[in-house]
Amino acid sequence: MSIVDADVQAMVERVNEVAIPAGYGGSFWQQFDGWLFANSGAEIRNFLRIVDDQLVLTQAQRSNTHEKLVFSTPLLTDMEKFLIYYFAEDLREERRLPRLLVVSIPVTVDKVAPGFTITDAGPRDELHHRGESVVRAGGAIGLIKFSHYVDLSPEEIRESALDPEGKPHFMVVPDSRG
Repeated sequence: MSIVDADVQAMVERVNEVAIPAGYGGSFWQQFDGWLFANSGAEIRNFLRIVDDQLVLTQAQRSNTHEKLVFSTPLLTDMEKFLIYYFAEDLREERRLPRLLVVSIPVTVDKVAPGFTITDAGPRDELHHRGESVVRAGGAIGLIKFSHYVDLSPEEIRESALDPEGKPHFMVVPDSRG
């Protein structure tokens, strides 16, 4: 099934409910052939594109035009979940809330959710789920975290990520400012 621009635009509008308050508003930019989520001053730019029936999220900083892969998936709902969590982390920082935890620190490959495996595929890592043909790609830490919230709905991720204590689905880093 092909990914359609209109479906991605609708997803971006839902993600913007978290991205805009976090300082990143997403919108389509013809010159980038995709959607751009940039912080104030465009110091950090996140590009969302459709490439070979995959949604691909990359990031570049103003000081370095090289884009690095953040996350890719063939599933629109996967990207929505990833982006909501991704921008909720920034929104929590903006609101001076503790960082979210989906898995205990340090995040290591052995902490991937049950049924999932991480494989090294050269410049990227891949997340595989037993019995599924879907391959998600990106950095190992982001994929490990994703494996723990992939079964939640976007609404459940948003609700828990914006709860001061991360409840009911997440934990938070204990406050060490004592």
